[in-house]
Amino acid sequence: MEFNQTARLNPYLNGAGGQQGIHTAYENSKVSSKSAGVSFQDSMKSALKTTESMESIFQEAAQLYGLDVNFLKAIGKAESGFNPQAVSSAGAQGVMQLMPATARSLGVEDSFDARSNIMGGAKYIAGLLERYQGNKVLALSAYNAGSGNVDKYGGVPPFKETQNYIQKVLSYAGEDMDLSGVLTTGAAGSSAYQSALDVLSKLAAGTGSMGLSFSQEDAQYMVEMMRLRMETMFHTQVLSDEEERESAGALI
Repeated sequence: MEFNQTARLNPYLNGAGGQQGIHTAYENSKVSSKSAGVSFQDSMKSALKTTESMESIFQEAAQLYGLDVNFLKAIGKAESGFNPQAVSSAGAQGVMQLMPATARSLGVEDSFDARSNIMGGAKYIAGLLERYQGNKVLALSAYNAGSGNVDKYGGVPPFKETQNYIQKVLSYAGEDMDLSGVLTTGAAGSSAYQSALDVLSKLAAGTGSMGLSFSQEDAQYMVEMMRLRMETMFHTQVLSDEEERESAGALI
């Protein structure tokens, strides 16, 4: 949704409005920072504070549940390519592709919040590893096809998708995946970021109320958030492209 709202600023960035359009909107909407209205800067600060790297989340989750961090990241890569907004045709959601019912049982309130989703996925795979006495193959089988099928077939189910999934995860686990540059914004940060964009859109459109404040420091926060978002998009796309190349190579 933020991309649509940002697009609304285009007339002021290019064409008729140009730099003068931005200047006019800014001057018309500028008020004292002591105003009691919504603060762009406060919203942006809140968003920035809740932005963290996926690397730190995976490291924390692995340590909390006693997992091999590379193994945990391999599941995230195989499941979604580290995409917090991923949704499968079956309805699985987020980085670790948790089904809604499974997410609820794990205490995950928002499957599209990367931190909550990864923590939930880590808890889930840790429980499966305990159930199958540390056997990663069986744990992955259950993660993909369900424990019922593992128990029914007395091992890895005869499903090609599950068998390929196990091989993919174990292969990824041997890679060096540094996710320090893959940034994500938590649920609270996303809300704050959205609020900041709403304020900015109103300012640029000249519809901002006198309760809005926007200063040079606000602009610096805005640029920083845009930089972080662009870095996230870039690194996520790089990981996705690498996975596509690997899949294409496997078919040759």
